[in-house]
Amino acid sequence: MKLAAVLILLILAGYVDSPAHVPNFDNFHTPVLKPGESGVFNFTIQNRYVNPIRNATLTVGIYMWATEEDHKRIGEVENHPVIEESGDVNYTIPLGTLQPGVNVSVEFHIKSFPGSPDGVYFVRFSLEFVYNGSVYMMWSPGFFPRDVWDNATKNHTLNLDYLSQYLGKPVNGIIPDSSFSVKSDLTWILYVLIGLTAFVGFLALYTYFKEEAISNPADEMYYELKGKYRELERKVKRKLRERDQKP
Repeated sequence: MKLAAVLILLILAGYVDSPAHVPNFDNFHTPVLKPGESGVFNFTIQNRYVNPIRNATLTVGIYMWATEEDHKRIGEVENHPVIEESGDVNYTIPLGTLQPGVNVSVEFHIKSFPGSPDGVYFVRFSLEFVYNGSVYMMWSPGFFPRDVWDNATKNHTLNLDYLSQYLGKPVNGIIPDSSFSVKSDLTWILYVLIGLTAFVGFLALYTYFKEEAISNPADEMYYELKGKYRELERKVKRKLRERDQKP
């Protein structure tokens, strides 16, 4: 009897830990903010087990800033964005019960500041819940240094025991990281590029018409206006000569 119970627990643990069954984080909509703006961060979580998940609690954390040239832990970044609901980089969301196969929406707001540096801000998640009477904890890769993560995933395997030893807490599965961005207003550069593109395109089209001797309405209008101007210029000059010739 005891052996059967142990086997059931082992089978259940493998089922819960399986990447094919861990709660699915999907449909991410993450903001791109100008410094000083706020925006919505939302996604869905789906329970992929056959039974309900109970007492689910999600913890969200902004943990790193990066550009192409540099990266820092979020505590080293001045004027870093925060999660508006908590006023901090961490935010805990009680999810309650997640029924099998149902997508649950998660939404919160990111608040940046006028001095928030441009770059990508990485967001990590941890999820704790009760399934079939046992407590499980799942974490995203952002909780582990690169060398620890590399060691845990070498040889195309995922060593959850190794990650648990590093963290000092159970790691019963891996859920994804995410991110959002802060970018200064570069709209004027976009308009300049659009203008240059249109101008170059016009020149290329005009040259093509000229080389191929193709008539077009703009060309005809140009020459018509040019002819009227020359005619007006001749009339003015004639009037001036007639005036000068009078005694």
